[in-house]
Amino acid sequence: MKPNWDSIREKYFPALKKFTYLMAAAASPLNTNAYDNAIKYFNEMLNFGDLHNEKFFMEIQNARIIISEYLNAKPQEIAFMINTSSGMTTVAHLFENERGEILYPSIEFPTSVHIFKRMGFPCKKVIDNNNKYLFEDFKKELTENTKYLIHSHVQSFNGFRQNLDKLGNFCRENSLISIINATQSFGSFEIDVKKQNIDILVSSALKWIGCGFGIGILYIKENHIEDRSLPFTSWLSVKNSLSMDNENLNVIKKTLSMDSFGGCPNFPALFCLKGGLDFVKNEIGDGSIQVGVKKIQERIIYLTSEFIKQLKNLDFKIITPLELEYRSGIITVEHEKARRIYQHLTKNNIHVTLKKYPKLRKQTLIRFAINYYNNLEDLNHAIKVLKE
Repeated sequence: MKPNWDSIREKYFPALKKFTYLMAAAASPLNTNAYDNAIKYFNEMLNFGDLHNEKFFMEIQNARIIISEYLNAKPQEIAFMINTSSGMTTVAHLFENERGEILYPSIEFPTSVHIFKRMGFPCKKVIDNNNKYLFEDFKKELTENTKYLIHSHVQSFNGFRQNLDKLGNFCRENSLISIINATQSFGSFEIDVKKQNIDILVSSALKWIGCGFGIGILYIKENHIEDRSLPFTSWLSVKNSLSMDNENLNVIKKTLSMDSFGGCPNFPALFCLKGGLDFVKNEIGDGSIQVGVKKIQERIIYLTSEFIKQLKNLDFKIITPLELEYRSGIITVEHEKARRIYQHLTKNNIHVTLKKYPKLRKQTLIRFAINYYNNLEDLNHAIKVLKE
């Protein structure tokens, strides 16, 4: 069944009654399903304290199961962190004694490589090819020491969406460990960690799936955990943890043992995540999280296509690759008067993101981030104001 996008927007996104919001790449507004589930946790604590904490852990496990269905992973291969950075830090420490060379795109978000550089991993940038990152360019940079490829599924900077099937094949053919930052695609684009040969996937949940701050999602392929020691664990990571035995170091060797680094979870944020996942699975996907994400992906591609048609007629340089294969919900444009245009958009209650090239001082970029809850009226309003 095709979702009624107008009804979904009206019923579940009260924030969108106030303004035109094109900032999903920064953070999306909560939908009421995510919000209500977080409030359910607070009401439990308000009225019953910790009497029902077993229900809290069940809710987290159910969220993990839905994510595993989305990613085609095993539930035990998924841990909850506090953000993408904590997930990447965990990954870097997992491979601390295996410091091979890392390849990464030149506009990669800093989170993806920061900790690896600090820990002394040799890191090599791959330069873009007309704002795209093609595998022939990665291949040119391969050496006998190359061991990892770190790549955002969707680039925050210009919205380039990498083909994960081709990336997986490239990594398999060249014996590389693939580490995917899915922050700008989680919940909005299809991902299959098995089919796409993804070794590691890290994300947050505040952007396209719109579940707020304080959530990190970490997937690690089972065999990487079996072969290595978990870098961060604590009392809930061990067998018979409720025995409270401080001599018990019998760690369960599964990714989920690193939930909140092995301590008490951030229940409010994870309840919010569960509500958001339920929303995509049931309200949009008719009981299937994969179907829900597929419908969202199709919706985003449709909206960005309509926006680009009109944007091409204006005086902007579009630095986002326009091919459907590389399209995401992010459209970034360049203009010398970007700051003035941004201020004019804001004055007209249209919210976008003002950006700049990393090494330059002047802000010359405007990023439009179009999610499934947006509509043609939003886009037409933005185009109308851009023409003024």
